[in-house]
Amino acid sequence: MKNVATLQVGNILGTLIQAVVGIFIARILQPEMFGIYALAFSLASLFSIFMATGVGEGITSIVAGAYARKDRETIADALGFLLKIALIIGLVITVVLIFLPQVSNLLYHRYDIGIFAGIVILASIISNLFFSILQVALQAEKRISMAAFFIFLDQLIRWGLSLVLVFAGYKILGAAIGHLIGAVIVFLIVVLSWDKLRSLDTLIPTLGNIFDRARSVNWRRFIRYSFWVALDRNMGTLFSFLPISLAGIYLLSSDVAFYKVSLGFTNLALSLLGPVSTMLNIEFSRLREESFSKMRNNFFRISFYSLLFSTFLVTIAAIISPIAFKILYGQSFMPSVKYVYGFIIYGIFYGLGIGLGPMWRAINKVKVSIIINSIVLAVGIPLGLYLFKNFGIWGGVIMVTLWFSISHIASFLYLYLYGLK
Repeated sequence: MKNVATLQVGNILGTLIQAVVGIFIARILQPEMFGIYALAFSLASLFSIFMATGVGEGITSIVAGAYARKDRETIADALGFLLKIALIIGLVITVVLIFLPQVSNLLYHRYDIGIFAGIVILASIISNLFFSILQVALQAEKRISMAAFFIFLDQLIRWGLSLVLVFAGYKILGAAIGHLIGAVIVFLIVVLSWDKLRSLDTLIPTLGNIFDRARSVNWRRFIRYSFWVALDRNMGTLFSFLPISLAGIYLLSSDVAFYKVSLGFTNLALSLLGPVSTMLNIEFSRLREESFSKMRNNFFRISFYSLLFSTFLVTIAAIISPIAFKILYGQSFMPSVKYVYGFIIYGIFYGLGIGLGPMWRAINKVKVSIIINSIVLAVGIPLGLYLFKNFGIWGGVIMVTLWFSISHIASFLYLYLYGLK
């Protein structure tokens, strides 16, 4: 638990950095241009779905087990597999980036959004090459404080440079290039630090050895352990970033900005629930071995308290939003405040989902979660487009509320009626 809590400190600090930088960028760009910024970064985030983000979570358990057995071969093969996946997908996506300006013009009638998004995606490709490998290695070695430090450093450098370039007058292009320069810097730090980190534990292979294994490793050996976990996580990415991308199809850029900051402010309050969900990944797995009935009872109790806590968080966020928005974002973003109140129902049901992901993994039924969320999106995306077209920003509020509420209620009922019997 202590290790998980330490790792979450890095994640929380990273989230705070993003939030603070986002506030300053919003104030500098103002609503119309910030809406374009939001669309570009949302489009870039959606592409992370195709970059095997989440595969590392499945590989971490393999490397941790091999580390406990002092199995150098499996450690090298698993890290080589991770690099192989990152390289292959990175090359494919780099080719696809050529067509991204055309895609953004088709969706938003602007080529530049695709250019900005392409720069951010390129930064993610560079960042994903060795940073994910480093995180897996450090977590397997239980050097959690160092893993948390690198998470914080990555966010600080990339978002910090992004803010500096926006402040210097380079606007959205500066924000994107800041991420690219920051990704290159973090990449170099990881490469230059690897031998020093490895000197502390010789079970971790050299980068040269990892490259060699990347060429020769059989991907079938590891893909079945990581594919479903990665797919489930990337479904979460879709739920998080798709609303902003859809909003740009029908809304003015200033309305996209109002929608973005109101949803972001609500999610910032709800982010306090994130460490609880992460710790439950370990707790439910432990209880499954100890007592199935105890795991089941704890899941229902935690879901109830999470529901109460999320209700409290979104209520407080709504109450303070008029003052907070005026101080943080400025008078030009005050039209966003009313939508924070609209997101209260969304926030309440968000709390119901805190224990769902860990429970699906604990009982090995991640596929059911994927099916439920796929159905929700298959129906929810066309419904969302209809709502945006006919009801504007309020349509987007309704869409997000329906997506999360139906997904979480359906998942909870399945577990209650079938999964935990």
